[in-house]
Amino acid sequence: MASNPWKTLFHQLGMGTENALDIVRSRAQEKLHPEVHLHVIAYRGFATTLSQGWQGSLSGRVLRYRQPSLPGTSTLWNNLMDSYARFATDEVPGVTVRGCVGSVQTESVTDAEGYFQLDFDMRGTTESGSSIPVEITLPGFSTLKVDGDPFINLPDTAARFGVISDIDDTLLITNATSLKQMMRLTLLESATTRLAFDGVAEFYQALHERGNPFFYVSSSPWNLYEFLTDFMRLNHIVPGPLMLRDFGIDETKFIAGSHHEHKLKQIRSVMDMYPTLPFILCGDSGQDDPEIYASITDEYPDQVKTIYIRDVSDEWRNASIQRLVEHLKQKNVDMLLVPDTLAAATHAAAQGFIHADALPAIEQGVHAQKTSSQP
Repeated sequence: MASNPWKTLFHQLGMGTENALDIVRSRAQEKLHPEVHLHVIAYRGFATTLSQGWQGSLSGRVLRYRQPSLPGTSTLWNNLMDSYARFATDEVPGVTVRGCVGSVQTESVTDAEGYFQLDFDMRGTTESGSSIPVEITLPGFSTLKVDGDPFINLPDTAARFGVISDIDDTLLITNATSLKQMMRLTLLESATTRLAFDGVAEFYQALHERGNPFFYVSSSPWNLYEFLTDFMRLNHIVPGPLMLRDFGIDETKFIAGSHHEHKLKQIRSVMDMYPTLPFILCGDSGQDDPEIYASITDEYPDQVKTIYIRDVSDEWRNASIQRLVEHLKQKNVDMLLVPDTLAAATHAAAQGFIHADALPAIEQGVHAQKTSSQP
């Protein structure tokens, strides 16, 4: 306990130094290089339907623009340079960001790390089950580039359930249990060369039928947002809001903060926004997904339908997961430790979450990847 004051002081000093340096650097850049464009990266948001209208938000980040590698130049060197560029960002604090949906405008000011959030209260509108475009401008700046996903997802009122999914080793083959392999894939591969798990695109498309909404929760940093959304688009994975985390120093986290607490907080935010919507939770056994999802089930017992856990770990880990399986059985919630996507899809079809007609396409996707991975 005696070390806590020193830890708090270190956080405060670190945050103060980082914020001051960001502001000084930004002001110097404005004076020395006014021709440099600003780069807005919009993170897809989500909203909930009100009795008359909807309410939701969209966040993002403002950076100084850096020219990416040319298309078609996916060499190890270019991939490494692109990876470096994702983290060596030049944030722009104190900039007003304006968002417009139709005739309604809202504004936000970027914080010390360039982040902003635009909140919308759209009473009197009738949109439902749509991806609502948001026009983003920076008042006072004409040279800007907007990337990412400037949209707010509004789930269809006819949705039967939502899906909350992890990304690493659930969708994207990452080998997160091996630091060496994970770093090699992250730094030396591109969105075009990274692999999705077998049949996951077909399975998620089947779950998405009739507009069931998707949400993706990951401990990956926001710096990887465009990489992850490019990967999902190239692999035809259902789009949805990504809830990532910031890598930095502030009063509540050191460097990356808690993986466990980050995921719990983000999943709770989704559950709380849609209190009448049940959810299917998808994750993997490599990190804490089983424990996190079991905690969520304890907190929201009426909102969790089923939990699918991709088995990517060793036998000793499976034994601890089995104890969670037995615990959740008492709450009438299935947690399945599955060897592949087809096993999860077969259960989903039996439960009526997807049509049985979707199984052949999912099986074909599983078979195709297994065949291509053979020597």
